[in-house]
Amino acid sequence: MISKTPLEDWILKKISPKKDSSNLSRATIENFQLEKIKETIAYARLKSPFYKKLLAGFGSNPVRSFQDLSILPFTTSDDLKDQPMQFLCVSQSTIERCVTLQSSATTGSAKRIFFTKEDLEHTLDFFHHGMSTLVKAGDRVMILLPGDRPDSVGDLLSRALLRINVNSIKHGFVTNPEKTLNDVLKDDITCLVGTPVQILALFRCNKGKENLKDRSMKVLLTTDYVPSIISTVLENIYNCEVYSHYGMTEMGYGGGVECSARCGHHMREADLFIEIIDPKTGKILPDGEMGEIVLTTLNRIGMPLIRYRTGDMSRFLTNPCPCGTVLKRLDKIACRINSVVYLASGEPLFMPLLDEALFELPDVMDFTAELENKGDKDCLKIKLVLAAQANDDEVCAAAMKKIKLIPQIEASKKQLFIEPVKYISDLIISSGTQKRTLSDNRKEQSYTSGEFEGI
Repeated sequence: MISKTPLEDWILKKISPKKDSSNLSRATIENFQLEKIKETIAYARLKSPFYKKLLAGFGSNPVRSFQDLSILPFTTSDDLKDQPMQFLCVSQSTIERCVTLQSSATTGSAKRIFFTKEDLEHTLDFFHHGMSTLVKAGDRVMILLPGDRPDSVGDLLSRALLRINVNSIKHGFVTNPEKTLNDVLKDDITCLVGTPVQILALFRCNKGKENLKDRSMKVLLTTDYVPSIISTVLENIYNCEVYSHYGMTEMGYGGGVECSARCGHHMREADLFIEIIDPKTGKILPDGEMGEIVLTTLNRIGMPLIRYRTGDMSRFLTNPCPCGTVLKRLDKIACRINSVVYLASGEPLFMPLLDEALFELPDVMDFTAELENKGDKDCLKIKLVLAAQANDDEVCAAAMKKIKLIPQIEASKKQLFIEPVKYISDLIISSGTQKRTLSDNRKEQSYTSGEFEGI
């Protein structure tokens, strides 16, 4: 029997501490969210120089319904880079944690996100209740995320687990799968939390294949796009229970997590309000339609965000969750808008398409992909990281076949050259510090399209 997500009772207590869980409804949640949106707008306009200026011409009470949100301007990533201090609603002395975000595609200033002690407590509270979906007292969790610094994501997760009497090891990102596997076995780990590709590498390295297949571990994949094929491999080949978490630093690290039904993220609906918009027009889309995720924080003190464009593409699922909750479900992320590149043919190409094709091959642990010019054609270059005992030539040949079957690539074959797949002999896997993307190193990048076919 599928258990109802523990986030439902948690959210009810945050919304109305005296009410019974049987009284939670969509109307209760949405009425609460609307009031919190109004409070956030009023607070931000009073305390934040950025929002005082941005919302100056919108009257004293611009939002009376969710539909009214559409008249308000968006907050963008560039805003956070250009004037981060202007978002602060408190003195710098009350800031407990400042996170600097610099992506590989970013030039110039980095984004800076600020949190007060109260803001971090909301994250701890979410991690506590979200992790209770998959672990219980006595479990041993290895956190394959940064955790050395106080209030880093790994540190917060470790502290949250103690609230449910679960011990954890703050391992950090994986740099050597075989070495990390030794620690997993030595400490009798029952649950892993980390990036999808790094966790897959643990299972596919030689020691992983020998020792992890029948351990029935639980796995939480987080911080990057979660390829469906990786979840399928871990579940079907290694007998794991695989859960997915969606979040970003701007959300306060945590956003939503799957329940035991494992078919969509239940979001922190008392802490966050999520819209799905058409990335071209900015129009709010109905549930079920794919678009860009837009975030409004509902209780952030240090640095509230109003209609922040995340750049992530997803949708709200419309069918009820098998766990029986009234909470909404956000589908897995399809891609990041700024990670889509267009081939000379006009076809869009992005890393998730390559992930789903290549990670199906049992000896592929990781890969890099980049586009370059080759004469008047695009050149797609792939480098594979393979398990030590793999037959390199066979896997590379199979990878070429998989790549050519991707519809966007098949449609572009007259204008696209695929360089023979290369094998990386040194064990280099995704560092985890940045999201995996398709690198576009072409000298002329004039191919554009307004559509997102295939997403």
